[in-house]
Amino acid sequence: MKESEKRRFPRLPAFSAALITQAGQGWLSEVRDLSQGGARLARPQHWQTADDKHYCIYFIFDQETVIAVDASCVRENTEDLGFAFEDGQETKVKDLLYESRFVDQDAP
Repeated sequence: MKESEKRRFPRLPAFSAALITQAGQGWLSEVRDLSQGGARLARPQHWQTADDKHYCIYFIFDQETVIAVDASCVRENTEDLGFAFEDGQETKVKDLLYESRFVDQDAP
């Protein structure tokens, strides 16, 4: 890990589809990277910033492998969104990191 890196958990590149949901709305996105603590996703084209920063993210690896994780949006910019996974989901996060190992790391 780089000395300048101050993150609690190292980021791992990951490329898969994701569905961000909140209060009956949903946005398709792409996963940019993952860590034990959260994920960076591409900002959806029609993203709407909400006062409530709590979301459910469905990480879609294939038709049979979809993992839902509750997360809080902690960073927004024009290109991407940063999410922190909410506590109490260690098993789901472990499964998420495990499945991400099988995704083509050379994908755009």
